[in-house]
Amino acid sequence: MIEALPFSIPRRAALPRRGRGFALATCMLLLTVCAILAVAGFTAALVQQRIAANVELRERSFQAAEYGIEQALQAPDLATSTTLSAPRIVPETGGSVPVPGAAVDSYAYRLHFAGSTPSGLPATDPAALLEAFHFVIEATGFSARGARRTLVQNFKVLRPPDWTGGPATCAPDDGSCAALAYPPTSRTSWREAEAE
Repeated sequence: MIEALPFSIPRRAALPRRGRGFALATCMLLLTVCAILAVAGFTAALVQQRIAANVELRERSFQAAEYGIEQALQAPDLATSTTLSAPRIVPETGGSVPVPGAAVDSYAYRLHFAGSTPSGLPATDPAALLEAFHFVIEATGFSARGARRTLVQNFKVLRPPDWTGGPATCAPDDGSCAALAYPPTSRTSWREAEAE
């Protein structure tokens, strides 16, 4: 037989009617605030990640445009016959040329002759009798997600006054290009189109 215990379990005091459910409501409110903060933090992290990716893609498109400028500077068919109304366009068919070693980066450019001026060199310089032929390259680089940068580069080559065309420079690995006896190509000005 079981004997009765000498002590009794105290009964809970009845809560007043107005106090019932307060703990549940407080927990639900705190849970909602925590959920809102978690969603806001996740959204902010996602936005920061997209911003960083966009900055990287814009930089890649800038580098692709620079690569296009370098290709234009080494053009073997640089000529005074390329004008603003009839420029040299690469690629000729439209679109863009892939940058070697890059999966999604590409470039396109327009090159034209802008005019000639005296060399501006001192009379004692052996190249003083040469003339400065000025060219303009407008190169656009492309990358993923529509990233695009357009750069405008002016440069000049010093050649005899009757020069009408030929390479501006020889590519370092081009064995078929004879070394030029003229001063090297000089970049004269640079700007980014539509820059803020």
